Amino acid sequence: MTTPNTQLGLTFTPEYDVLGAKPTKLMFNAHLSAPEVVEDTSKRSTISLTAVIDKSGSMDGEKLELVKRTCSFMLNQLSSQDMMGLVEYDSHVNELIPLSRTSEMFKTEAKNVIESMQAGTCTNLSG
Repeated sequence: MTTPNTQLGLTFTPEYDVLGAKPTKLMFNAHLSAPEVVEDTSKRSTISLTAVIDKSGSMDGEKLELVKRTCSFMLNQLSSQDMMGLVEYDSHVNELIPLSRTSEMFKTEAKNVIESMQAGTCTNLSG
């Protein structure tokens, strides 16, 4: 029998292993670990979430990839009782996924839609 980990952990990893003698701006990667919480989803309220994503040209590359990973992560956290939708915008607004229950089949299809998002044109800030 294994005992569940009930400890919180926090580690910092510096950007560089070795520093020179001159003052340097140093960044750290912080990693927080916590025990897994087994949640009784029957006791929590249903979540209805619509992600509104800026996919303008300025989001091309790493920014849009991070948004896609974040959307997929959020989707994985939702139960089959929850609902999710997805709207993207640049110079046009498109509802890619209408607000729908997050069944396993829905999640598979939604991940494909999320992954297929591509940077577009400029953002229409004038309405």
